[in-house]
Amino acid sequence: MRSFAKLSVASLFLIAMPVAASAAPTAKADVPSARAAIAAAQAIPTGGIQELKAIEIGGIKQWISVRGRNPANPILLFIHGGPGSAMMPESWAWQRPWEDYFTVVQWDQRGAGKTFSAAKRKPDPAMTIDRMQADAEEVIAYLERTYNRKKIFLMGHSWGSVLGLRVAAHRPDLLYAYIGVGQVVNGVRNEQVGYAQTLAQAEKLGNQQAVKELKALAPYPDTKGPTPLTKVMTERKWDVALGGMVYGKSHDDADLLRAASPDYTDYDVASAQVGELLSVQTLLPAVAAVNFDNVRQFQCPIFIFAGADDRTTPESVAKAYFDTIQAPQKKFFKIERAAHYVVSEAPGEVLVDLVRDVRPLSQGASAP
Repeated sequence: MRSFAKLSVASLFLIAMPVAASAAPTAKADVPSARAAIAAAQAIPTGGIQELKAIEIGGIKQWISVRGRNPANPILLFIHGGPGSAMMPESWAWQRPWEDYFTVVQWDQRGAGKTFSAAKRKPDPAMTIDRMQADAEEVIAYLERTYNRKKIFLMGHSWGSVLGLRVAAHRPDLLYAYIGVGQVVNGVRNEQVGYAQTLAQAEKLGNQQAVKELKALAPYPDTKGPTPLTKVMTERKWDVALGGMVYGKSHDDADLLRAASPDYTDYDVASAQVGELLSVQTLLPAVAAVNFDNVRQFQCPIFIFAGADDRTTPESVAKAYFDTIQAPQKKFFKIERAAHYVVSEAPGEVLVDLVRDVRPLSQGASAP
């Protein structure tokens, strides 16, 4: 799940800090100018859709970004990972070409990003999987009502794939198709396989410190109760460092991308940092218990994208599950030279696949 990957063990100390005392992002070099330049470069031409707004969802204000060059294009709602890891402030780095073919909606879930800012950074007692699935369905209903659509495309990434697959099973009538990216299948099995692959990679590379720390976690995940967050953080630290989160990289640039986002203020950037920590702390036990093994019948098309080197939500686990499901139409995309962040690691390849195989399901959608 995405925010686990980006949090370091040192970040755990922030959990105990007062929320209002969150540190500002480290990247401060002429951020206002960077934001202005990015906003200009990403501007949607006249006649398109470019909206950033708070809407009433689940009894609170939740923020969405709606962007697309042609209003006649189908809507694609992106459900971010984490929990609490908003994609909105990072999407400027990869999303713009997608907006030629889809009206792309980024949604900051309760506890995340601008929505957490709107809540004045107060922890949300309603943060449960059931409540957040209901939020997702409300967002879809809002989009279909506001933009006069009968259906949309739904894309869920990592933690967002938990909500997305539940929506696909519960309300297929709302969707042209569901698209899973870094699909979570079974919380325990995902962790078991990811851990084994990360340890194997450490041994292959001869990284003795990684091998030592990873072996010290065994059994992982814990077999006699919830896995402590500190153990999860150690596993994710090496997952990132050994390229299982971003292919060929030992770090995550999310903080730099967020700091330059034209959709975020400095306050929002800090809210995103704190919101991730609190969301993981709140939802980790529920995420660990996720199990879709018996959810195999779907009434809408299902598409799964998986990075070949993803050791967070391993490709092998997603493919084994995909092979068992039944849907009106389905296809699995294994993306080489990519890990967990498939949409930002290989955005062009994913877009080509979407336009060729997925977008035609929206009958009458206009070409850009």
